[in-house]
Amino acid sequence: MPGPTRERSFGHPRGVPFPASKEPNIDMADVRSVHTHLQHYERHLARLEELRELLQDQLTAALSRPRPADVTADPRTSEIEAALDRMDRGIYGTCRCCGTFIAYEQLLRRPYRSICDRCALQRGHQHD
Repeated sequence: MPGPTRERSFGHPRGVPFPASKEPNIDMADVRSVHTHLQHYERHLARLEELRELLQDQLTAALSRPRPADVTADPRTSEIEAALDRMDRGIYGTCRCCGTFIAYEQLLRRPYRSICDRCALQRGHQHD
C-alpha cells in the first residue's frame, strides 16, 4: 500500500505555497513602450525648459528697452507674462481657440503665442 502523497511546495520555508501573484505579467514589449514614453516625456520637459528660458530672456529684453515717457510698458511684456503664467498652470502650448497642441516649431518662432497658425489664419491674424 503506497504511503500518503505529499504535495511539493516551493519557496516557503514551512511548506506552504506562496499565494498566486497579483502582479500582471509584463513582457519586454511593455517595458520598451514605457521606456519610449519616458524618453518622449523627458524630451517634452527639455523643450518646455528651453521655451521657458526663451520667454524669460524675451521678458528681460522687453523690460530693459528704453521707452518714450508716454509709453508705460512694451505691449509684448504682457503677452510674455501671460505665456509664463500659462506654463505655470500647465496649459502652455495649447491653442486657446481650438484646444489642439501648438507645434513646437511655431512656439520657437513666437513662444508667447496662444493660438495655432491655423486658427490665426482663420481669424485673419498673421501668426497670432
